[in-house]
Amino acid sequence: MATFTPPTDNLHHFSDFDVDIPWNEEQRLAFRFLQHYRPNPRGRNIYKLDDGTYVESEPSDMSTVIHTYQGGHDHEVSATEAASLTAAGYGDYIS
Repeated sequence: MATFTPPTDNLHHFSDFDVDIPWNEEQRLAFRFLQHYRPNPRGRNIYKLDDGTYVESEPSDMSTVIHTYQGGHDHEVSATEAASLTAAGYGDYIS
């Protein structure tokens, strides 16, 4: 069996988060501290739809999703699935 590892991006900063409430002094200091960390890898989810296509953006209708390959994880795939992923442009992520 082949192993599929979805692609990752080095775009995630620890300081990238939404804040719904006003910050206190301690939270502001923590945010300023986290800005000094380098970007970390963040896996992209790959969704296999019921029409056989693969997309990276979450579909609005999740009932069309057959399988989700979660980013940052290794997934065992069959030879047929590996061929489908390769045809969809994810061949570099199959070992």
